[in-house]
Amino acid sequence: MKRHSHVDNMYIINISNSSVFVCGESGHIDADTRALAVQRQVPVFFEDEGQYEDYPIFSRLIPIWPPYSDVELNIIQDYKKIHVGCVDIIATASASVVQVGPNDTMDLESRVKAIRHFITDAPEYLKDYKGVIVK
Repeated sequence: MKRHSHVDNMYIINISNSSVFVCGESGHIDADTRALAVQRQVPVFFEDEGQYEDYPIFSRLIPIWPPYSDVELNIIQDYKKIHVGCVDIIATASASVVQVGPNDTMDLESRVKAIRHFITDAPEYLKDYKGVIVK
């Protein structure tokens, strides 16, 4: 039985980074996010840095759940409509989904590599420099 999704009020401030908002049915959602977060005490960034291949976290295999299990499930859907009064969402990010209604499959992935470089022997004039240096 197909079901209808009805939402009275949906207020979303921000949807970003491969995130999805769906009101209704969807057959398959495949979201992917990759990010390199580099923070340095001295804001120096090199044009050739930032290749995902340089970091093993982006090439590791992610375990996949078996699509079916031996659990028997009997669902009785008495109503043809999914009714939601009000949903208030501040933000979604990094391959997330907000969905009202049925979905068959979701393949979501988010990989973030955080890099922190703090330099203790930098010249004093660079320690408080607020600009960005690109080399």
